[in-house]
Amino acid sequence: MQLHGLEIIALHTQAVVPSAWVSAQILLTLVIVLAASSMMYWTLVRRWTSRRQWVALADWGKDHGFQFRRCDDGPPEPLDALAALHPVAQLCLTNGKTTIVQLQTDPAPGAAPPIAGTIGPDVAAASRPAVWHLVIRQIESTWRPTGLRPTHSTASVLDLLSLCSFPLMGPQERFVIFGTDSIAARAVSASPARALLPPDIGLLLHGRYLVVDFSSRPFDPIEFSRMVGVAKQVASRLPATVEPTPAA
Repeated sequence: MQLHGLEIIALHTQAVVPSAWVSAQILLTLVIVLAASSMMYWTLVRRWTSRRQWVALADWGKDHGFQFRRCDDGPPEPLDALAALHPVAQLCLTNGKTTIVQLQTDPAPGAAPPIAGTIGPDVAAASRPAVWHLVIRQIESTWRPTGLRPTHSTASVLDLLSLCSFPLMGPQERFVIFGTDSIAARAVSASPARALLPPDIGLLLHGRYLVVDFSSRPFDPIEFSRMVGVAKQVASRLPATVEPTPAA
């Protein structure tokens, strides 16, 4: 049987055109590919814009053995002693022995809250929540609250505690000794901590913890590496456990 030209063309067209089900599958596949591409684009844009700090911190943590810690259970020790100022840990990274935390508290009475990245005063600072950048390291010795407050800083985490100054213990060009016990204060003053600390970095010893206050500097991986190193050096040069002055 011979077929005319139009019949041959009709048969060829029927063989090429897919069925409705195949067409629906192709359309669905294209929609899925478009949705996946859009989601990946949105994720990458968010990663390098609004989530850029989180990504940088997470990358630094992976390289140095730190992990994000949930902040729902409140700030780590010894910062729980600041309960009256409603402390809230906004960001927290830890490797078990050392913790890096960005802490927000109510402004300390009579002191201007720290402004991240600056040391100078701010006219509107008195009404702002205070944001503290801290490195907390566990130590072997036990201390009553004692520390070194940077002389030229307008705010320090030591201002949040009820501490007495000891202005006659050592030079005050860079730091002033604060504490609750004269023996502990004298031990800190005689230690190498003064020489190891940069002049804008504060130090607090509380219980079995050492706290480095770098609130005048940015909360970023560059400062993390520096401050973790400072905390490690100071902890290795601290004197043995200091017995507090007996009560009268």
